[in-house]
Amino acid sequence: MYIGYREEEFRNVIDWKKAIELRNELRRKGEVLPATKDVVFKNLMINSHMFLSIILEHFLGIDKKVIEKNMYLENTELPVSNAKEQRKVTDIMVRVGRNVINLEMNAKNYLGLVDRNVKYITKAFSELSLSGEGYEDANIAIQINFDLDWQYDDREIIKFVLMDPINNIVLTESLQIYNINLLKFHEKYYNNVELSEFERAVTLLTLNKKEDMEKISEGVEGLMEAKEEIKKLSENLGIIGVYDYEKQKEWEWKQLAKEYVKDDLALIDSLKEENALITKQIEEDKKSLEEGQKSLEEGQKSLEEGQKSLEEGQKSLEEGQKSLEEGQKSLEERNRAFEEDRKSFEEDKNSFEKEKKDLAKRMLEMNLSIKDIIKTTGLSKKEIEELKNS
Repeated sequence: MYIGYREEEFRNVIDWKKAIELRNELRRKGEVLPATKDVVFKNLMINSHMFLSIILEHFLGIDKKVIEKNMYLENTELPVSNAKEQRKVTDIMVRVGRNVINLEMNAKNYLGLVDRNVKYITKAFSELSLSGEGYEDANIAIQINFDLDWQYDDREIIKFVLMDPINNIVLTESLQIYNINLLKFHEKYYNNVELSEFERAVTLLTLNKKEDMEKISEGVEGLMEAKEEIKKLSENLGIIGVYDYEKQKEWEWKQLAKEYVKDDLALIDSLKEENALITKQIEEDKKSLEEGQKSLEEGQKSLEEGQKSLEEGQKSLEEGQKSLEEGQKSLEERNRAFEEDRKSFEEDKNSFEKEKKDLAKRMLEMNLSIKDIIKTTGLSKKEIEELKNS
């Protein structure tokens, strides 16, 4: 059984009392240790060959029964080429024919993870080639990364190879790296999407409730094998102790990391507050600018309306002036006509007066009485006397 520690280290890291408490808690909740943790994942892959064959079938295109009969585990500790090179321990290294497969569980993403995994598979590729093989019989190195902390796009599985990024020319298929989005399969399961046997196998790694494991493994021998192995590992105090220890170390590391960057976090918080104030001020200035712009546009509109009103008033004034001038002209013409009519009337009047007087004179010459003359001409007695004496 893989525990990840030498025996003397193992005895020092295990807190047996806490391991028993954790096992009892798992039993009470109907849960198991998650297979996304290193110690569970390694033992599962080492001991569940039918389950492993289901996963490899998807990538190798070889029947799972053929894989199960012909695969064997390589030493997970890669050889060291020189004294300065560090010892490299991979998760699981499997050989099927000329395919050399490295399986890695990446429960979290961190700086240097990709470089580490690439070094593992390239090291395996160079060290596991058998002497005397021709190039046509060379090994195919395949790395399968199970990623819990996904860093790529929305695909479920991404394949990486050596290739020309401009024209997509693949240099070689002898080195292949696959990244599996574990959460994508986990979501599909809980959304009741119908899963293939391979998809069920991948999803099984993400489950920690016995009820879900029973459901997803039902009817598939390799999945039931994996389910029983995980349940067995979850009862093993040594495995539980390592899991708890590593979980505790991870928590301590996070606490130390928090303390280490406390000042930086305080500075970040301060910068966030400052940024929030600046953002608020920018928003207020923007709002003020928009209101000013709106006021300016309304003022412009009002000015244009005023200008239009002024132009209409000017036009109305000009029309009124023209109408006044035309009225003045008409009045002058009427006055002139009136004056001419008056003059004509005066002339007619004078002419009529003269005719009356001339008539009165002829009547006097005819010795008509003054009474008859007044009655006929309408002249006064005085006017007739003056005509008589003239």
